[in-house]
Amino acid sequence: MYYIGIDVGGTNLVAGLVDADGHIQDKASRPVPRDMTAQQFGGYLVELAEQVCEKTGTPKDQIEAVGIGLPGAVDNQAGLFVHNPNMPFSDRNVPLREMFQAVWNVPVYLGNDANCAAIGEYWAGAAKGCDPAVVITLGTGIGGGMVSGGKLFTGFANSGMEVGHMPIEPGGRPCGCGQKGCWETYGSASALIRQTREAMQAHPNSALWRLCSQEIDQVTGRTPFQGALEGDGPALAVLEEYRDWLAQGLVCLINVLQPEVICLGGGVSNAEDELLLLPLREMIADRCFDPEHPPKLVRAALGNDAGVVGAAMLCKTL
Repeated sequence: MYYIGIDVGGTNLVAGLVDADGHIQDKASRPVPRDMTAQQFGGYLVELAEQVCEKTGTPKDQIEAVGIGLPGAVDNQAGLFVHNPNMPFSDRNVPLREMFQAVWNVPVYLGNDANCAAIGEYWAGAAKGCDPAVVITLGTGIGGGMVSGGKLFTGFANSGMEVGHMPIEPGGRPCGCGQKGCWETYGSASALIRQTREAMQAHPNSALWRLCSQEIDQVTGRTPFQGALEGDGPALAVLEEYRDWLAQGLVCLINVLQPEVICLGGGVSNAEDELLLLPLREMIADRCFDPEHPPKLVRAALGNDAGVVGAAMLCKTL
């Protein structure tokens, strides 16, 4: 038997045929139309799932379940896409399961995209064999998910592990959620870009300017790491501050959850080990409550495939 996982991104929809061990057999994708309605969205998901079956020659009756990873709040019990801040349509409580099963009567599971990434790494990636496992995604914000006892942790209202909105600086920078001092305002890729731009404005002779062709709007999450590799002082200072904020949030999670492993994902996690993972490992070992048993801190292994694998395995972890 096989499973289909669909990863819903801001620009693309990707469906994968996944075997029972979490290995992707093949994928199909399509761009997200910017004028898409909620009804059209449901139809596209069915079409994409059917397309990956046709592409692999897999009969639909061999599909055990379909899982959909969504960028927002979901209610799997009711089969609803509750809130979708980054989708073209603004409808709330979209009945995705009902819409899908009206065309193809197969078990359908819904999950948050960050949770699906955690499931993917737990099932077939860097967290395989570890329990509990936490996956942190460093992107526009900070996403998080945890698998414990083989089951996804979501809390009683399905909104647990919103780690990006864990306050680490009371009265700090405003966050898009309406609060202040959230971890993602200091530890996300967006925060790193902001910190780099601030350093550039304070240091007009920094190599950071050359690395972004003198255009401050061209700064990316990679820019300060490039500067640090050249020994640029402002770049090194940016990364020191950034790692400090990252470590602060990680230590809070470790002291509460004591996971066996934490996987870091997102583009920032691909930085050189000596500039990110190695110093972070030392910092959390020094700061966590139980320094004798710090978790493994590793880079996530599946990249963009984590969401596909995790969505496919929702039926096994919810």
